[in-house]
Amino acid sequence: MSFEPFYTALSTSQSGAKYTPDVQSAASGINLDVLKTAVQIVLAGGDDAKVEGDQAVALKAGFEFATKLVKMLEQEPGQTEMLTLYKYFKKSRNEEPAQPSFYQIESKYKYNAWKEISHISDQRAQALYIQTVNELIVKFGTRD
Repeated sequence: MSFEPFYTALSTSQSGAKYTPDVQSAASGINLDVLKTAVQIVLAGGDDAKVEGDQAVALKAGFEFATKLVKMLEQEPGQTEMLTLYKYFKKSRNEEPAQPSFYQIESKYKYNAWKEISHISDQRAQALYIQTVNELIVKFGTRD
């Protein structure tokens, strides 16, 4: 899968040509080549795939950038896409959602989505979050 839409958004943001100062700030300092390598390694590996050193730093920064960039989509993603973003976001930050009560239907969906990927590494979740944001950029486009 090509991540060009995401990487193009990163480069454009780093140049200051597009997006809000918040998004541009999140993009600054990310080494694009190191990020590309890190994402490739983690997605090619298993559920416990990890990278170290500069690659780990670049992957985390790329994830943080993706959390800002997703707010720049032309349209709000649908419920299923939002649930996918939610589960990868929570796992990326090693946050476990509270187990919901019987009557909390929306919380139950969120918890179950997180639980199905709770075994993967935080770095794999970061790479999958970036992949999901890339897919959403392709689907919806971004606004300035």
